[in-house]
Amino acid sequence: MNQTDLEKTAKEMVASGKGLLAADESEKTCQKRFDSVGVECTEETRREYRSLLLTTPDAKDHMSGVILYDETFWQKTEDGDDFRTYLASHGIFPGIKVDKGLVDLPGFPNEKVSQGLDGLPERMENYSKEGAKFAKWRSVITIGEGIPTDACISANAYVLARYARICQDVNIVPMVEPEVLFDGNHSIEKCEEVMAKTFDALFKAMTLYNVFMPGAILKTSMVLPGKDSGTPIDHDDVAQRTVRVLHDHVSSELGGVVFLSGGQTSNDAFINLNRIAKKGPHPWGVTFSYSRALQDPVLKEWAKDRSNKDAVQNLFAKQLQFAGNASKGELDESTLHNDNFVTKSQDL
Repeated sequence: MNQTDLEKTAKEMVASGKGLLAADESEKTCQKRFDSVGVECTEETRREYRSLLLTTPDAKDHMSGVILYDETFWQKTEDGDDFRTYLASHGIFPGIKVDKGLVDLPGFPNEKVSQGLDGLPERMENYSKEGAKFAKWRSVITIGEGIPTDACISANAYVLARYARICQDVNIVPMVEPEVLFDGNHSIEKCEEVMAKTFDALFKAMTLYNVFMPGAILKTSMVLPGKDSGTPIDHDDVAQRTVRVLHDHVSSELGGVVFLSGGQTSNDAFINLNRIAKKGPHPWGVTFSYSRALQDPVLKEWAKDRSNKDAVQNLFAKQLQFAGNASKGELDESTLHNDNFVTKSQDL
């Protein structure tokens, strides 16, 4: 483990005005998204679309890194450059999603645990040799009747901590993602309570497994009322609660904090980030790690005319600029009030 390199990479990932594109959708998820805009989903169309995003001129102004799926990690641009090599040469960190999805937690109905630790040291060593600078692992915590249980939170914290240490042993910055799901009819107060317990368990486990905190990144949801609760999102309340739970329950030594949009509209994802940033200073860099909040309008534009590369890339650059400004608390929120941004954005 090279602690200096890990800390330097983590800090650069959350540099002011920059954030991450989550382009780690599985084939199954891409199928749904491409179906929704009437584009055939094949390995080549997935490569074509992602190539447009990754080679957008000046993307590096607001994009510090890209989370790739294994298929994408090995794919190439139109000019024959490996995506990961192209990104690195343009000052953007290539990352890799390495969890193998969710399975039922035996004995705990309606609760999940993430899988993929078997063989992970060997996989991470290979990704490191091939240029990956960071990785992502997602666990989910569901709020419902009698859940989450302490056992579920503990099981997922253990897996995330083990993964994080394995990454750092091969000089890859681990991004740990304990996503508290937006699904459900719970109150915003309940969400804050569950996130506090989740963070407490996570950082206890990470300390136990000797994870180097300045060389790790937390990817988290925001504190939100359940989307079926009937409670509208109050941006200032979301920002206040999110900042409070992070400041009170997340290690101040951590390398950075990035947010997923997790079911919010693009509008809400950008505005909430803007309000959170305004409540700084924070002990760590705070920014975005969005998938559909960045991509939804771009995917629609591409589907309209796949030959119009400039229009697609210009729109993506605009999306990145919105997110980058929001991460500094400098977003002009009035610019978001149009139909392009009223879209559902469930990040992976």
